[in-house]
Amino acid sequence: MEIATMECAEIRESLPAYVRDGEVGLAVRRHVAHCADCKGELGDYVALLAGLDELKSAVIEPPLDLVANLVAIPSTETPVDVVRQHVVRNRRAYAGGLAVAAVGIAGAALLKSRRSRPALA
Repeated sequence: MEIATMECAEIRESLPAYVRDGEVGLAVRRHVAHCADCKGELGDYVALLAGLDELKSAVIEPPLDLVANLVAIPSTETPVDVVRQHVVRNRRAYAGGLAVAAVGIAGAALLKSRRSRPALA
């Protein structure tokens, strides 16, 4: 009995490909022809694929005034809030930029201090 169940489990793994491509081995086709459970599951896959095909062809038109209504939604954020949110979202980039600027300033100060020293003979 377990062998038949195991066989059904193996056959059921190939049923989606069978429905989608139609290419399976002879053993799968013979099993489905004689096994009512697997034949029922094959029917479920056929119905599912047909339903998915119907979804692909369905076109839903948005209401004509949708964009106008969305634009008309008042914004409660102040310009300061917008800038604050931008800085928080991009804080790593700003921190990296500040680090590069600090290193550049330190390098420029070091170069300037070396140029201003009198040369030792």
